[in-house]
Amino acid sequence: MKKYSYIAESVFKVNLHFSKLQNKTKELYFRCLDEGRSTEHFKKELKKIWKDTNYNFIDEEVEKYQSIVHQRNTGLTDKVEFTKDDIIAPLDDRKKVMKYEEKFKDIKTNEYNTSIHSPVYQNDKQNYLKNKVAKYSNEVVPYHYKNTNKIQRHVQLSTYNAMVHNVNLVRAGWNMTLYDADIVGNKMFWIPYHPFSCSYCIKHQNQVYTKEDVINMLGKASKQQGDVLHPNCKCEITFYDDDTVFNRPDYTDAELNEQYDIRQKVNSLTLKKEEVLTDIKIQTNLGNQDEVDKLNQYRNKINKSIRDLKDKLPTESLKKQVVAIYR
Repeated sequence: MKKYSYIAESVFKVNLHFSKLQNKTKELYFRCLDEGRSTEHFKKELKKIWKDTNYNFIDEEVEKYQSIVHQRNTGLTDKVEFTKDDIIAPLDDRKKVMKYEEKFKDIKTNEYNTSIHSPVYQNDKQNYLKNKVAKYSNEVVPYHYKNTNKIQRHVQLSTYNAMVHNVNLVRAGWNMTLYDADIVGNKMFWIPYHPFSCSYCIKHQNQVYTKEDVINMLGKASKQQGDVLHPNCKCEITFYDDDTVFNRPDYTDAELNEQYDIRQKVNSLTLKKEEVLTDIKIQTNLGNQDEVDKLNQYRNKINKSIRDLKDKLPTESLKKQVVAIYR
C-alpha cells in the first residue's frame, strides 16, 4: 500500500495556496477600512495580491503526476505529448477557475464599497469592524445539485479551485494509463485501494475492468457526486495481470468510512485554523484584545480536535498521512 497519495497532497497544496490569497484579501479589507481608504485604493491593492496568481505550479503538478503514472506503467521517463485523439477525458479549462477568481475580486470590491459608505461604519467604525470580521465570507462559488440548476450552497474559491485540480489530476492519470496500455498491449485494469478512500470509491476498487469499462466510467464522470470519479475522488487506474494482488485492508466498511471522515475533518479544521490566524491578526491590529482572546481559545480548540481525530486512527502510518503538508 502506498505511504502517501500524490493526488491528496497536491489537492491540499492548491487549496492552501488559494486560502492564503483569500486570507491576505481579508487582511487588506479590514486594514483599508480601518484606515478609511477609498474603494479605488482597495481595488488597486487587491489586484496586487492576485496579480501573480500562480497557475503555472498547478499545471506543473499535473505534468509531474502524469510523469509518475507514465513511469509506473512503462518504466519510461520520456515526456508524452498527447494529441486530441489520445485524450479520453478532457481536463477542465482553467478559464472556469479564473472566471470565479474575477467574480471573487468583484464581490469583495462591492462589499468594500458598501462597508466604507455604511452609516453604521461612519458612526461607529470600531464596533462595526469588530463585528464585521466574523461575518466576512469567502463563499462565492455556487455549488449545484446533481442534474439540476438549483444552487445547493456556495463554496470558497479555494475549495472550488482544489476540486477542479482534483478532477484534472485524476483524469490526467487515467488518460495516461489508457495511453500507456496501448503502448504495452495491456487490456485489463483495476483500481487499487488508497488510504482514506470514500465509500463510493471503495465499491469500485479491487475489481477487474476492461478498457471499455474504464472509458465508460470516464464518459460518465463530468458531474458525478455519488460514484467513482466524483469531484473529490482520488482513485487511480492501473494495469491488471495474473500476478495482481488486490490490496483492500482488513477493515470493515464502517471503519474505512470513519477513516475517510477523519481525513476530511482534519483538512477542514486545518484550513479553518488558517482563517482563525488571519482573524487574530486583524483583531490585534484593530485593538480588540477581547476578540483576540476568544480566537486564541478557538484556535486551541481546533488544535485539540485535530489531535483527537488523529488519535482515532488505528495505525501510526495513517496518523502520519492524515497530517497534510505545510500545516
